[in-house]
Amino acid sequence: MSPQEALARIRIEYERAAARHGAFNLGHEGYAVIREEFDELWDEVKSKDGLGRACEEAVQVGAMALRFLVDLRRETKRGAAPQAVEGAE
Repeated sequence: MSPQEALARIRIEYERAAARHGAFNLGHEGYAVIREEFDELWDEVKSKDGLGRACEEAVQVGAMALRFLVDLRRETKRGAAPQAVEGAE
């Protein structure tokens, strides 16, 4: 899979999850969802079924990480959220 295909799959999953579940409200919520998806990825990696399902779980991990970045990007107790990287769009 190319990086472009992987990013496209992550974006599709991100949009599906955001429409279905709405935004994360707190960092703790985002962390818990990412952790759950990561644990599911780890379970698939350890299984004897190959990496097909693991790749699907990896897409979900990426999508939830993207939700975390998008939904929780705002001022924090530690200062402003990181700025966008120039040329990353």
